[in-house]
Amino acid sequence: MALVKYFDSPATGVVVLSLGYGDLLLESIRQVAREADIHTGVVMTGIGSLTHGHIHAVVSSGFPPQDKFYQLEGPLEVVGYGGVIANYEPHLHINLMDVAGRYYGGHVEEGCAVLTLQEISILRLPDLRLTRRLRDGSPYPLLDTE
Repeated sequence: MALVKYFDSPATGVVVLSLGYGDLLLESIRQVAREADIHTGVVMTGIGSLTHGHIHAVVSSGFPPQDKFYQLEGPLEVVGYGGVIANYEPHLHINLMDVAGRYYGGHVEEGCAVLTLQEISILRLPDLRLTRRLRDGSPYPLLDTE
């Protein structure tokens, strides 16, 4: 993994990531969460572009829903994304647009490669310790406190 550049504002709790060509989006955010000790945080903003996108989205209303995985070749404009980091693990959703103006959105998977740049802001929440675990009868890990 490449050296990921980030800037930390302890006074505000905001960490800003700067990714460049070839960096991997999810993998880089995961790396910074560990290095910058972001146990729990909120991904507030993210902009940039990708050479390759890998996302999944639900495609049925039954429970549990079916997922469809998309491998998208760029260039892709990142319109925005957001998410939550719990126990150092990011859960992100992204909005993408291709050169034909088609819009894609869904859950970020590994393998999204940066084209020009990615600029991402994360708010660290040091007084909150979130994790994901099975609860309330759901087959999916849901946010909970440690």
